[in-house]
Amino acid sequence: MTGMSEQGAEALVGSAVRHSSLSIVLTDPRLDDNPITYVNDSFQRTTLYSRDFALGRNCRFLQGEETDPADAQALRDAVKEARQFELTIVNHKADGTPFLNHLMISPVHDENGTLVAFFGLQREVEREHEEMARNEANKVRDRSVDMLRELQHRVKNHLAMVVSMIRMQARRDVTPDSFSALSRRIEALALLYEELFKLNIDPRAGREAIDAGAYLSRIASVLSGIEGREAVRVNVVCDEVELSVDQAARSGLLLSELVTNALEHAFESRDRGAVSVHFGLADDGRVELVVEDDGIGLPNGSNWPWGADSLSEQRARAAEGDGPLDTTGEGAEPGVGGSIVVALARSLDAEIQVTRLDPGSRVEIRFSREASDAEATAE
Repeated sequence: MTGMSEQGAEALVGSAVRHSSLSIVLTDPRLDDNPITYVNDSFQRTTLYSRDFALGRNCRFLQGEETDPADAQALRDAVKEARQFELTIVNHKADGTPFLNHLMISPVHDENGTLVAFFGLQREVEREHEEMARNEANKVRDRSVDMLRELQHRVKNHLAMVVSMIRMQARRDVTPDSFSALSRRIEALALLYEELFKLNIDPRAGREAIDAGAYLSRIASVLSGIEGREAVRVNVVCDEVELSVDQAARSGLLLSELVTNALEHAFESRDRGAVSVHFGLADDGRVELVVEDDGIGLPNGSNWPWGADSLSEQRARAAEGDGPLDTTGEGAEPGVGGSIVVALARSLDAEIQVTRLDPGSRVEIRFSREASDAEATAE
């Protein structure tokens, strides 16, 4: 990555994604040999390969003498065909130690249907349970592949934006704040995948509901830890509200943007402060997500988030501009975060209300819950 020192980039990425237990890998099939463009800190811990070593290389360096050639060929075929895929394969760490790697791959397409990246999740499986792990993987393979397909459909614009920003950072200098924001967005996606796999959600079974309150509480807590500002408290109150996987996913990404925006901008000239998160049902029965801070407030003339460019306009601006890439906005102008908030709110058919406080600001988002299968049948 350019635009900051190697030590600075390392510190930002390590801080931003250290909480994820899943290794995250992004590759770019539009470049020669489909090289890695991003790995998180968990990838480094699991494989013992540094980020500097992995970036720019094809993932095959993880293969070794104990890797089954049939598994390696199956992986190559899946990538060549650009399809969702799940595989438990023997890989090797940087010190030569073999390990069992449960790998899930999902292709990422832009709004024109062009393949722009592969999003991979990796999880180390204990070798003493290798046969059982392989058998279990075979049992759940169809469910996992379907889940990856469903999740990609639900968050494809958000993921495509993340991939686009990573590509732009390979071409242009990038500000540290922009790089940090990008890492947080990847972390939010990792939390989403991790939480839904943990809950064994099967998208083929219909619009299953999950406890969105618990999921959003976890996101807020992780983001608070990522920021690492002890003087800024993050108070979280999330009620038990069941949402469809689709609505929970979008709500989680929305919360990530709102909390990140508050932590990044609300306390620029303040030594301490507080961010409050509330999620529950409003008096009118709609779902309500509120993020409030006691910081410096919105800049004069700000129309955040409505004044933000669309996601496609943001990508075009990043691709065509000169100088350091700043995705966080400047002055009263919203950045990429505002674009994502508007897009996600629109996808939920949600209302956004932004209130200036003294001090601070308050963002309220309200939307109607999707009817469950049982409710839909009764109607």
